[in-house]
Amino acid sequence: MTFTSIAVGGVAKSLIAVTISLHPGAAAHQSSVTVKSGDTLSSISQREYGSAKDWPALWWINRGTVRNPNVIQAGQQLRVSGRPTVTPAMVRAAMAAVPAPPAPAPAPVSAAPAASEAPAAPAAQAPAQASSYSGGGGYQSCVIAAESGGNPGAVNPVSGAGGLYQFLPSTWHALGFSGLPQNASVAEQNAAYAKEYAQSGGSAWSPYDGC
Repeated sequence: MTFTSIAVGGVAKSLIAVTISLHPGAAAHQSSVTVKSGDTLSSISQREYGSAKDWPALWWINRGTVRNPNVIQAGQQLRVSGRPTVTPAMVRAAMAAVPAPPAPAPAPVSAAPAASEAPAAPAAQAPAQASSYSGGGGYQSCVIAAESGGNPGAVNPVSGAGGLYQFLPSTWHALGFSGLPQNASVAEQNAAYAKEYAQSGGSAWSPYDGC
């Protein structure tokens, strides 16, 4: 807007127009999604944000209604931020919200065998977890080398992902496995890899591993 000069007391003074914006910056866009059967925070994050690893950001804005990141219900409404930013503090809070697995029940104490009975042979112990594993070659070996360096017990301290294939706990449980991936046997981790690959191909690893 332009104002012409007007004379006041013989001196021409110009009025200066100051424009003040009354429109605050637009807030970060948010929308909502409805949880479908079989959905996890990781799968929704992959679908909405393009990365399953951004699930802590999805949990953070819904933490008031999602107490346990591993438990969401079909039909539940979740808010989705337009510009997710995952911070280390957010990841720590999300992992802390995941309940620890229950401690195994103590083994029952059996009565001592009678004198006339021969003692039973000791049960065979389960084989210890291999200290390293490189896979069967090809794409699988590339993923293992990039994600864990062949260490079945590897854990990412930032995201909480673990095991040979660095599964997030939520993805691991969604695949039908209990406990944590880094505590599972190599055979069980390989089974989880095969199941995830059959469902989604290499989308969980290819964008990050260059395989």
